[in-house]
Amino acid sequence: MEKIIQSEIKTNLPGITGGCTRGINPIGKETSLYLDLVRFLAALAVFISHVSGGRFTGGFLWQLGRFGSEAVNVFFVLSGFVIAYVVDRREGTAGDYIVSRAARIYSVAIPALVLTFILDAVGRAAHPGLYSASWGYSWGNRPEQFFSGLFFLNQIWFNKIAPGSDLPYWSLGYEVWYYILFGLVVFAPAKWRVISILAALAIMGPKLLSSFPIWLLGVACYYACTRLVISRAVGAVLCFGTMGALVAYEAWVWKMGVPVIHDAAIHTVTRNSLILDDYVIGTLFAIHLAGFHAISRLAAPVLTGPQAVIRWLAGATFTLYLFHLPVAQFLAAETPWPAGSWANRALLYLGTFLIILAIAEFTERRKDIWRRGIGVLLHGASGSLRGLAWHGKNAWNRRQLARSHGLKHG
Repeated sequence: MEKIIQSEIKTNLPGITGGCTRGINPIGKETSLYLDLVRFLAALAVFISHVSGGRFTGGFLWQLGRFGSEAVNVFFVLSGFVIAYVVDRREGTAGDYIVSRAARIYSVAIPALVLTFILDAVGRAAHPGLYSASWGYSWGNRPEQFFSGLFFLNQIWFNKIAPGSDLPYWSLGYEVWYYILFGLVVFAPAKWRVISILAALAIMGPKLLSSFPIWLLGVACYYACTRLVISRAVGAVLCFGTMGALVAYEAWVWKMGVPVIHDAAIHTVTRNSLILDDYVIGTLFAIHLAGFHAISRLAAPVLTGPQAVIRWLAGATFTLYLFHLPVAQFLAAETPWPAGSWANRALLYLGTFLIILAIAEFTERRKDIWRRGIGVLLHGASGSLRGLAWHGKNAWNRRQLARSHGLKHG
């Protein structure tokens, strides 16, 4: 991923000829590029799954709609993979971890929240019928929507609060808590670790925990890639075998009309009757990614040629994911053409995509500015807390001395 996974390429340990042997196998340039490519394609799948809706484009490309939810599972695995990498290789302190995660998320989340409410207000004024509860939109309780999104409380326990038309924002209410939980496991002081983890779990609730194993698959995949050396033969089987399994699974779903693995009873706890389906997709992708890493050198001619384009597009994926629905909804409200016309389809697909690329220049491509600002705030806050602790300790010492003096002279 762009400047996240470094492009150093080191040879595997010599003499490895078996299937899987423990060793050190760093993430190379080819795997990094592949992660970026998959990340962009996953964001594109979510984008198409929404814009292919009838109210936007008359159902153009509706056949791809199912892949949007599956792409979110891909994002969860990728997220776990990258967080495991940065903790393993780059972010050695809690401060570094907090600043980097906050800059990554808030550089896009805050602008998305603000722009969503602005676009919704203008769009509703032009075409209020398009902003309806039938697809999950709610105009009421906007302060609750904003602040629950800002502090990622929008999905805890049985909350299901969308900030205006930005329905994809739901996944941040999961992912940020996975960052917090993983950070506590790695960085929390030993004496506070258990109680802090239990507190986080109590806040999250069962719904968020139900998808946590998918995120952890990414963590496991990273350590499998870097702690084991998998032969190319085994890697090819894992990489292409999971692709074949996914195609077969999708063909079966298409034939049956519903996922093979679904259970309405599970909805009582997880609020997601398709969570087992999510586990299948996440597991297949994690295994596929480990297999690709083993044969990644073979993909070098395909990936290194367009690497500049891949890196640039990947640098807008978070913005594409979080902004596409509010922007498309606004354009649908303002367009003079009917939903099924080709002019409107071009506007909704191409116009939205180009607007997103422009917005990305001021959001995630500027996250270094956010990182510096958040770092200054965190440093100032920690300094203030240390100052308060120092003054409190001195006051306590003075009281103890005064009490001791009184006892001696009483």
